[in-house]
Amino acid sequence: MLLPPFALERWFARYEFSVRINLCASCAPATSTADLLSLGGERAREDYLRLGLDYLPNQGTDTLRSRIASLYRELREEDIQVTTGASEAIFLLMNSLFAAGDKIIVQQPAYQSLYAVARAAGVEVGDWPLGGGENYSLDLDLLEDLIDARTRAVVVNNPHNPTGYIMTRREMDRLVEIVERRGLWLISDEVYRGITYNPQDELPAAVDLASRAVCIGDMTKPYGLGGLRVGWLAARDRSLLAACAAMRDYTTMCNAAPAEFLAALALEHRRELLAEKLAVARENLRQWRAFADRRPGLFSWSAPRGGFTLFPRYHLPVDSTAFCRGLVEKKSVLLLPGAVFGREKHFRLGLGQEPAVFRSGLEMFGDYLEEIRPE
Repeated sequence: MLLPPFALERWFARYEFSVRINLCASCAPATSTADLLSLGGERAREDYLRLGLDYLPNQGTDTLRSRIASLYRELREEDIQVTTGASEAIFLLMNSLFAAGDKIIVQQPAYQSLYAVARAAGVEVGDWPLGGGENYSLDLDLLEDLIDARTRAVVVNNPHNPTGYIMTRREMDRLVEIVERRGLWLISDEVYRGITYNPQDELPAAVDLASRAVCIGDMTKPYGLGGLRVGWLAARDRSLLAACAAMRDYTTMCNAAPAEFLAALALEHRRELLAEKLAVARENLRQWRAFADRRPGLFSWSAPRGGFTLFPRYHLPVDSTAFCRGLVEKKSVLLLPGAVFGREKHFRLGLGQEPAVFRSGLEMFGDYLEEIRPE
């Protein structure tokens, strides 16, 4: 496979660990091992210290798979394949499900691996852009037009990165109707599921609505547990999961025992964790709104319905890479240029930073804007 450079990850590799403040991370504030063990009490701490460090089952431990399955309406642990982060889940799925000459339709903008892995394997990728400018919506009539005889799947991300958009229940029901009528797979990247600002916007998982749906989840985005590298695939088609498990023999084989133990513990206490992380995002969104309101005409944006990101458009005569690079070089504050998503004059802002740090980052961003804005 000839995979192109991963634009988003290369940007982070260059800057993420050297900047003073990261304002574009897409996940919740980091959770520590001590945080998790305190939730489980002394028994959890003792079990963790006695934990064996041998290989684990390829599919994941029964405990972790059972707790993941409980996130869905009717799934059992046999319907879950644990992976090393959502990235491996995507890689296994795209290489197990499709072959050269197939076609998939991918909602855009999208995390690059959702289309680049399949494309590198010879799969044709059709772009299905979000409509509505900064007031996003799904153009389901366009989706119907994009589907042809070679189309095998539709790929969506819900809640959506980088915009924070969540499809409406009406949009979701029609999407499910389209893929089922056409006999397609529905691949739903749901790594932000559980982070919703208005409870009325919460949707069922795609696998709970469509017989040929596959959901991708992970512990990184909603729980701030990126260091665990725990993700999963959820599907009713166990033969597909078996194919992904067989391919995993060539990649990571299994997860680390401490990671699966802590992931299972986090899911046991997920309501407390999610409430804490969502409170941080709400406060940072309030700060961003005040920041943008003090600069009328500079930004066009819509509030996220879910997840930890939003995707403002700025109105300045500079491309997004130069705009964000200037902020790094002058203020050591990191934003993600819209160019990595194929959208110029945009940047991704992350709401998962600690509020005091987020406030300091916005202050430095404001100073930068004063320096570069034309008179």
